[in-house]
Amino acid sequence: MTFETLLFTKQEHVAWLTFNRPHKLNAGNEQMWAEAVSALRDAAEDNDVRVVVITGAGRAFCVGADLSAGKGGEQIVERHDPLALQTGLKHGPQQVVRLLYNMEKPTIAMVNGDAVGAGFDFALACDIRFGSEKARFMVAFTRLGLVPGAGGAWLMARAMGAARAAQYIFSADFIQGARAVEMGILNEMFSADRLEEETTAFARRLSKNPPVALRLSKMLLRKAQETDLDTLLELTAACQAICISTEDNKEGVAAFREKREPVFEGR
Repeated sequence: MTFETLLFTKQEHVAWLTFNRPHKLNAGNEQMWAEAVSALRDAAEDNDVRVVVITGAGRAFCVGADLSAGKGGEQIVERHDPLALQTGLKHGPQQVVRLLYNMEKPTIAMVNGDAVGAGFDFALACDIRFGSEKARFMVAFTRLGLVPGAGGAWLMARAMGAARAAQYIFSADFIQGARAVEMGILNEMFSADRLEEETTAFARRLSKNPPVALRLSKMLLRKAQETDLDTLLELTAACQAICISTEDNKEGVAAFREKREPVFEGR
């Protein structure tokens, strides 16, 4: 599969999606959103992929929509076309967020620089976020007289709490470095020269874990945000019954008893 605005590779059960418009700080247009949707659907459907990592080429992660002069979706905001903006959001950045958030497999955002607007939302839609000291996050929408367009109000409130989300949505201030770790936006912060190495090592370690257990664990984490404890416990019991019937469970128990590393096949 070949793309023009992003790089999409698969290696050792890990799919890498890299926004690849570095000359625009990876600002997105209609083509990039469409290609990201296509790549994420491919990763979701490929049983050989167990972990998905998203990042940006160059010195930015993604700075949201491209508002520079150009064709197609790049001028929706300037044209003040409400219907075009609504349609573009639904089929573009919002669809990227849905695919990342609803992905059954673990997702990791490797934030190498600015994550602004929809780019901030993409990072928050991932399960885990690693960044360098160069990582910065900003809502940005309010500076354009807009609201967070790709789920930011929902995602930010869950990541940092409603009061903090209100502070940064209303002010559109940058959040960076250690502050992002403190607020729960970043799981870990590494030096810029170690970020890719650390993220790759973690992704590969996750990819060696049993896929069924990972997928069901992620589903339980999602359900835990919207249901009561008793309902979650019932669902957990059902998930455990599924896991214990897998070959991977047998392999995990055997490896533990034999004091060796397990080899999970996703069965």
